[in-house]
Amino acid sequence: MSQRPSETILRWFRDTLRERGMNTAALARAAGEKRATVRGVLAGREPLTVDQLVTWGQALELKLEDLHKIQLPEEEPAAEADRGGPTLLRVAEPPPPDRFEVDPYGLQAEQAIKLAFAMGVDFAFVAESAQLGDSGVPQATLDRFQDRLVIKLDAAYHQHNAPTFDGDGVTLTLSFDALYTCTFPWSAIVQVTYFVEPPPPRKAGPEPGEKGRPVLRLVKT
Repeated sequence: MSQRPSETILRWFRDTLRERGMNTAALARAAGEKRATVRGVLAGREPLTVDQLVTWGQALELKLEDLHKIQLPEEEPAAEADRGGPTLLRVAEPPPPDRFEVDPYGLQAEQAIKLAFAMGVDFAFVAESAQLGDSGVPQATLDRFQDRLVIKLDAAYHQHNAPTFDGDGVTLTLSFDALYTCTFPWSAIVQVTYFVEPPPPRKAGPEPGEKGRPVLRLVKT
C-alpha cells in the first residue's frame, strides 16, 4: 500500500477545513487540542486516532451524509472484494487548492499579511496611526495610540476577521469595544511579525525499519 489508510480521511478533513475557511488553529480550538498536535496529524507526521476522528467530526459538525465525499477507488474495490478483505475508502481527489504564492515584486506589506493568513499563524502588524483617520478604527483607540497602532490577530479567529484585499489595503473585522470593519492602507503598515509554533522534538534513535547512523562510543581498554 503506497499510503496509510488514514490519509484518505485526513484529506477529507483538510478539504472540509478549506471549504469552511478554517485553519488548523480554529480546529484545535474547537476540538480542545494543541495546535501543534492537530497540525502534525493533518500533515501526516502523526497518526490519526479514533478519538480525533470522532472529536474533529463533532467540531466540524460533520454528519453521516457527509461521507459521500469519500468514495471507493476505481482500481482497488474488486481486488479487495475478491480477497474478502475490507474495502479501502478514499476521498475524491479535490481540485488543486488556491494557494498563495509570494510575489517578490509585489507590495511587501500585502505579501506578508496574505502569507500570514495562508499559513494560519498568529501574527501582528504595526500601522501608522496618522494614516488611519478614515480606517474605521474607533477614534478613542487612535487617540490612545497616536503614533503607531499594533493589531494582533489570533489564527484561531482568522475566519472571523474575514480579510479582503485590494490594491489599496486590507479590510478586517476587528473587536475593540464592539465589532468594527477596518481598512488598513498598505502604506500605513510598517511591520509584520509572525508568532510561529516550534517544531515537535525529534525522536531519539532511528525510525522503525530505518538503519541507525554510525556513532562514536567511548570504549574502556
